[in-house]
Parts: sequence; C-alpha cells; structure tokens
Amino acid sequence: MISRTFASAIVVAALICTATGSVSAHHSFSAEFDEKKCSELTGTLTGVDWQNPHPYFFVERKDASGAAVTMTFQTSSIANMTRGGTPRGYFMANMGKPVTVRACASINGTDNRFAASWVKAPDGALHRTGQDVERIFGSNN
Repeated sequence: MISRTFASAIVVAALICTATGSVSAHHSFSAEFDEKKCSELTGTLTGVDWQNPHPYFFVERKDASGAAVTMTFQTSSIANMTRGGTPRGYFMANMGKPVTVRACASINGTDNRFAASWVKAPDGALHRTGQDVERIFGSNN
C-alpha cells in the first residue's frame, strides 16, 4: 500500500509539472511579433474566433493584383478585451463592414498574421484589442 506522504508528493509533483507546462507554453509579444513593423491595415471584417487564450479576428482586403487576401489578427485575452470595452458583440455588430486595424507583423515569416493593437469600425471609435507596444494609449499593457 502507498503511504499518504508518498501519494501526496506524487500529486504535488504532477501539479507542478502541469503548471510549469502552462507557463512555459505562453509567450511574450516579442517572441512572435515585431513592434518595429506596425502599420494600419484596412479591409472588411469577415470573421471572429472567440477562444482562449487569445481571440482572433479576420479582415479581407485586396492585394496588388486584386486578389482577396485574408489577414489574421491576434488580440489580447478575452478578459482584457471585454474589460477594455471590446467584447465579442462588437465584432459581430461590425461583421461585413470596413475596419482599420493598427497591428504589428509576425516575425516568423507568416504572411498576413498580426498582433492587433486597436480596431476602428465605421463609427470611428478606437477599440483597444491588444498590447500597446507603441504607447498609443500611454502604456505598454
């Protein structure tokens, strides 16, 4: 029979391994995106994937040849988005409408993948969607 102490030690070790895996799996902004390659991109909002740990939204625009290109934008967490005034309903209400997004490009060479700082729909209001690496909002969060 396994002693209580040994069984407790196994449970604690398993919890530590699980927690360590989750922490190391998360990434910093600079591990995926280039804060020196930020720009404003305009197109039509075509989709939203409201998932943890980061929601994504999709914008379609035409490339130089006139072909449709879908851009993928990673946002902050669901909690940060909702607390900051940009809930899923904002995206749903603006589906199919023109938007402008301030975003930083991916550093790993993935085309049309960005980290979004803010999005602006036809109402003209800026809705914060991610880290403020350019300090547009006066912070770096």
